[in-house]
Amino acid sequence: MIFEISSRANPRLNELLAHRRERFFFEGEKLVADVLARGLTVSQLIFTAAMETRLPPISAAVGEYWRVSRSVMEKISELKTPPEIVVVLPLPVPALDFKGSQVIFGLDSIQDPANLGAVFRCAAAFGISALALAGSCVRANHPKVVRAAQTALIDMPFGVFPDLEDLIARAQSQNVHIYATGSHAAKNNLAIEQIEFPCLVLFGNEGQGLEKKTLRGFPLIRLEQSARMDSLNVAVSACILMHEMKRVHGL
Repeated sequence: MIFEISSRANPRLNELLAHRRERFFFEGEKLVADVLARGLTVSQLIFTAAMETRLPPISAAVGEYWRVSRSVMEKISELKTPPEIVVVLPLPVPALDFKGSQVIFGLDSIQDPANLGAVFRCAAAFGISALALAGSCVRANHPKVVRAAQTALIDMPFGVFPDLEDLIARAQSQNVHIYATGSHAAKNNLAIEQIEFPCLVLFGNEGQGLEKKTLRGFPLIRLEQSARMDSLNVAVSACILMHEMKRVHGL
């Protein structure tokens, strides 16, 4: 059955948009095709009449099909140029198995959606088990995160924690090795070759990094860099470390 929605005041439409923060909205033909090719459960597949005759192959279980007007699509889309097709998925229930995961990257209060999206993509590329988003991290379904991460958001398990202390306590309760990251050398520096698993690797936010008590409390992993550089972008640092861990430890 296809629901025909032409009015921007449609109750079904407004109900969906009222719960936007509880959904993933993937926009555009290529991204939607990638999502529909997977054996997922999709809440809504939304398309214009112009798109109906060229829908991509669908392997996903689709709850509802919506044929919408351009005006409605403009209300749904968060792109400057609204696409002809959008797919909506429910957010996964965030639950992480620390001991069952070889390596989790913990991100404390990352603010830039592009940074978080890049970390998701690299984590999916380099064999990271999961991501843990702590504190005031930008939400994983922020539209700019979705555009940057794309289907890595589906591939990469993630959990959300109220603050870094809660994340650390959860990991410690399961006897997981915890490592901090920072740009400056310290007495507790640890070589990548010395990392033990399962582990949680912590990154601070773009402006402040990790707090000093966290840097002092756990072995520190530092990427060797020129003394002229104070620090690297958090997403760049995380992606380099993921690559090195995969190279050294065969993740």
